[in-house]
Amino acid sequence: MSSPTSTRRPFDKRRALVGSLTILALVILAALWQRTHPFSIQTSTDIDASPAVVWSVLTDSEAYAEWTPSPIVVDGDLAVGATVALPDDTARVVELDNGTRMVWETTTGVIGLFDGSRTFALEPLDGGGTRFTQSEELRGIVVPFVSGSLRDDVAPGFHEMNAALRERAEGL
Repeated sequence: MSSPTSTRRPFDKRRALVGSLTILALVILAALWQRTHPFSIQTSTDIDASPAVVWSVLTDSEAYAEWTPSPIVVDGDLAVGATVALPDDTARVVELDNGTRMVWETTTGVIGLFDGSRTFALEPLDGGGTRFTQSEELRGIVVPFVSGSLRDDVAPGFHEMNAALRERAEGL
């Protein structure tokens, strides 16, 4: 009786290296593609108050707890470089154009995995009032896998904050 011969190939280091480098290249390409093709969420509301009044409410970080529907805490004065503690994340203020625009950026700590840029923009309306637009661009290789839940989870919070900002600014 003869013993069966093994058809198992020996471990090929070269083949393993090529496979690993291919996977790494695909991950890098996916991250680069996602950086240039972000997932976007945008909501707007018209507020019957001047841009100056809306801006004063939006940038009065000490009063956020009085009107925002979710806990947002700004570490120190609201200025470029300030840290913003959000319910599920931490952001850093990267742009503050007095009276017109503020931008916060978040990252998971690994650039290209899951990053966000939230913009608050104020536009004066003809005849008075302000159009307030809140938007977020999300980038990273994780984003395509969670985009459906992001829209379902993030957009309602934007609408709630927009309505609360409108109510606060119109009440002043």
